[in-house]
Amino acid sequence: MLVRAYLPKIMTALFGGLFIAAGILTFQNPAAFDILFIAILIFTASICKNDTDVLGVITIILLLRALDETVWFFINGNVETKFLLYSFGLGISYYLRHDWAAKLLLVVTLIISAIEIYWFITEYPPPEIYWNVALIIVTLIARNLIFSRVSITESWFNLSSKSINLDWTIFRLYGLSLIVQVLVVLEYLIRHLTNSPQVVFFYYANPYIMQVISMLAIWVTFQESYKLLLPRLLKA
Repeated sequence: MLVRAYLPKIMTALFGGLFIAAGILTFQNPAAFDILFIAILIFTASICKNDTDVLGVITIILLLRALDETVWFFINGNVETKFLLYSFGLGISYYLRHDWAAKLLLVVTLIISAIEIYWFITEYPPPEIYWNVALIIVTLIARNLIFSRVSITESWFNLSSKSINLDWTIFRLYGLSLIVQVLVVLEYLIRHLTNSPQVVFFYYANPYIMQVISMLAIWVTFQESYKLLLPRLLKA
């Protein structure tokens, strides 16, 4: 009885400590963190293979990761790519205008588009902020996939689904991630428009902040799964 009473707290403390340690140890090794990130999500998916809702959230998280890697591989800084990217940003911000995060994307895209034109006319070598804009777009899409997950599951896959706490936690974490990228972009603009090379706080902090957000995402996902597994352990 004593073990059953304290098992949830023990599990939370144990795996919480392990995730924190793993996150710290992989701060300077992005490749190792990516492997860890994917491995934990796949393990969690195997635990919850019969839970449509948790699997749906994990699928969207992995999709975001895959889109990030794809964009990083294919995107470049030529004028045509920027035009397509910023045009898509304006379009998706209008399509998802019900989300306050889409309004952030709209404002940022309009500002950047105007400044990019100014830099092009004055022949100033522009910073590579298009990558961060692409991250904002991808994160906004993933955030709204989470928001619409229940209706997508029921209408597209004809499966029963319901909203769970994990949906709203990941939804908020994606919002936080999007805000961080917006701050990185604004800092880029301030640094280059005012010739202030010392303004680099978010530039250097961004990788660490994003890794913490990613660790939180997989932690809450794993925690949700072990809550489903716990009743089976207690019966054993």
